[in-house]
Amino acid sequence: MRRTATTGNAILGLLALRPSWSTWEITQQLRRNMRFFWPRAESRIYDEARALVDRGLASSSVTHTGRRPKTTYNITAAGRRHLKKWHATQPRPTTLECEPVLRILLGRLAEPESLFESVAQVRRDALDIIAVGRVVAAEYAAGTAPFQDDVAYRSLVFDFLSSHATAMLDWADRADIALSEMSSQSTEEAVVAGQRRVAAAAARLQVGNGHDAWT
Repeated sequence: MRRTATTGNAILGLLALRPSWSTWEITQQLRRNMRFFWPRAESRIYDEARALVDRGLASSSVTHTGRRPKTTYNITAAGRRHLKKWHATQPRPTTLECEPVLRILLGRLAEPESLFESVAQVRRDALDIIAVGRVVAAEYAAGTAPFQDDVAYRSLVFDFLSSHATAMLDWADRADIALSEMSSQSTEEAVVAGQRRVAAAAARLQVGNGHDAWT
C-alpha cells in the first residue's frame, strides 16, 4: 500500500468519526497528534482529500463566508466500505525515521558539537510530544476533548506516544553523558565504554520475559 494511500485512509477515518470536516479542521486534527506517528506535508492533506472525492469515497461541498470559499468533506457509503476493508488488512511494519540517530551512527566522521546538536534535536522532539500530550491529557480529564467518546482507543495512542517521548528523553540523557566522556577517552577506552553500553541496553530488553530480544 502506498504511503499516501494510508494518509487518505487516515483522513477518511476522521470523516467517518465525525461529519462535515473542512480542510482546515482536517489539517488541525492531523497536526494535533497524528503528526507524531504519521507526518504528512500540509499540501498533501489537501491533495488526498480531493483524491477521496475523485474516487467516490468522500463528498465535498463549498460554502462562502463573505468572499472566502470553504470546502467541507463527508464520507460516502463507498468510503465506509473502503475503510472497513482497510481495517481488515494486515498493517505494514512499524518504521523509524530519525536523522539525528543517523548522524550519531556516522559519528566518527563528525565534530563533537554536531553530535551534541543531534542529541538536542531528539530532546526537542520529545519535549514537543510531551507539550502536546499535557494539553490533550488535560482535555480528556476535563471531558472536553474533541473525541472524548473515543478515549478508550485514543488512550492507547496517548500511552504509545508518551512512552516514546520518555524513551527519547532517557536516551538523550545517556547520549549526552556518553559523548561528554568520549572527549577524554582514548580509542580503546571508547570501545570498552561502547561495549558496556550495549550490554546495559541488552539488559533493558528484558530477555526471558516473553519478548524476543536482539542477539
